[in-house]
Amino acid sequence: MNALNAISLSVGLWVGIWCFATLGYLEPKVMTWITFLTWASFYAAGGGKAGLVKAIASAFAGTLISAAIVWLNGQLGGGVQGVGLVIFSLLLAVLGWALCQLSKVDLFSFIPGAFIGAASFFGAGAPLDGKLGWVLVSIVCGAVMGLISERVGQAMTAKAPA
Repeated sequence: MNALNAISLSVGLWVGIWCFATLGYLEPKVMTWITFLTWASFYAAGGGKAGLVKAIASAFAGTLISAAIVWLNGQLGGGVQGVGLVIFSLLLAVLGWALCQLSKVDLFSFIPGAFIGAASFFGAGAPLDGKLGWVLVSIVCGAVMGLISERVGQAMTAKAPA
């Protein structure tokens, strides 16, 4: 089987299994939509072990820096209206800058992954409680599903020894 057909079949199979598990049993803890973002991030980061590590590390950084920004916004009396909106907007500008600057460190060099982590945090409601941990778990699950689907796809393209 050619590589594209193999990876397509593998991803399709695992997406179905994963959705059954998460939507049927793991939601709302493991957030399916976040796992899809980091599943894609795994492939965009180049796949393999390096893609797994970069996708997770970058998304974790984006998530945790975003959490720090939201916490700091609260400490500064910021909000999303009036002067609070100005404070929050400035902090978000710092966030965008920081996510790009992190790419100087190889482990965090996948900038889209950092923004995916930030988007996951804000999309989950900017949680500063136990739900933040579930955002991180969802990030790991998605990247691991990427690795599993990649490995299964590779196995489907392997030639039998002659």
